[in-house]
Amino acid sequence: MEISNKYCIYVGTTRGVLQCSYCKPDEKVAYSVPEQQSEITALEWGRSEDEIIVGYKNEQVHLYNLNQNKYTKTISKLEGEGPIAGIAPVNKSILIAKHDGIITLWNGKKSDYFSINLEEKGTLEAIIYNKNREDVVGTGGECNDFKLWNLETKQCLFKAKSLGHDELNLPIPTSIKGLISFSESEKLNACCTKEGHVLLYDERAQRRPVVKFHEKKACYTCIASAFRERQCLVGTTRGYMQLLDLRAPGKCVRTFTTFTGSVTSIACDPQEPLVATTSLDRYLRVHHLETKELVYKVYLKQNLTKVLMKPLVKEEPEEVPDAPIVDEEYEEIFSNMEVVTDKKTKKHKQKSLVESGVKKKKKKTQSL
Repeated sequence: MEISNKYCIYVGTTRGVLQCSYCKPDEKVAYSVPEQQSEITALEWGRSEDEIIVGYKNEQVHLYNLNQNKYTKTISKLEGEGPIAGIAPVNKSILIAKHDGIITLWNGKKSDYFSINLEEKGTLEAIIYNKNREDVVGTGGECNDFKLWNLETKQCLFKAKSLGHDELNLPIPTSIKGLISFSESEKLNACCTKEGHVLLYDERAQRRPVVKFHEKKACYTCIASAFRERQCLVGTTRGYMQLLDLRAPGKCVRTFTTFTGSVTSIACDPQEPLVATTSLDRYLRVHHLETKELVYKVYLKQNLTKVLMKPLVKEEPEEVPDAPIVDEEYEEIFSNMEVVTDKKTKKHKQKSLVESGVKKKKKKTQSL
């Protein structure tokens, strides 16, 4: 399958370099380096089509302009401590979450923030913002179960219950590493944990997961929603990726095993069965979800942390009206006929008028 020039893929690295690939064979991948190099811990599309928001381990956020191919703004001195755990565009503002649980809503002029009140050992590892619910953000992390927060009132709307106890009567831990929402319903959210759980929550039904998928040998690192309804992709530290169907009771549809290191980030095309991934083996890969075909692969020389995938929209050609049906014999007859010019037609008309006049005179003489 050929995908050259059909997608633009941006990749973040541990050195703070933002790389860009158009999936061309033997291409030289373009890259941009900020002034202060630090690991990219969050990467998201911005408030407009030409903006990317980049979050770093050094607690800074940079705005990157795609048209100018350069960083245009640095956001620093934010409330809270620790690396940037998640970012999201919220209308004309930017939502920024830090590792210690402080969430800031930045709009350039002033910043509003609140704390999600983590426990002593708790951390914030991932956030999810659904554009269909402008005032709600989801959070999760280490010793921090899935929750939904109202950005205006700063109150908790939904808090997931624990998974209970195991056979030894010990509480089952949930260390959330990634969160997603589903386009078919704004009330559906899912998370993956490093303990090998993928949990689907429906806030309309109950506080416990409505679907639980558990892979005992897996330690999940990231999650992304797939192009089909209630399907998602999860990456593991063991060097494979799974396509899961979260319709009850939950099952693994397909496993991708072409990796030689932990899968660090996943981005899926919402319309086509294609997925881009990064891993610790420093390769950017693009797989076809239905055939498991590896359609693109490039070595990027650095440790890769985050990936974004964007289809390139081409201008559609103008619609050409359907050509009329042509009778070849009929056209051949006309092509063989002699072309009559305007002068000939005028002469022919004059001759006909003279002849008609002579005939009229003859008729008069005969009548006399």
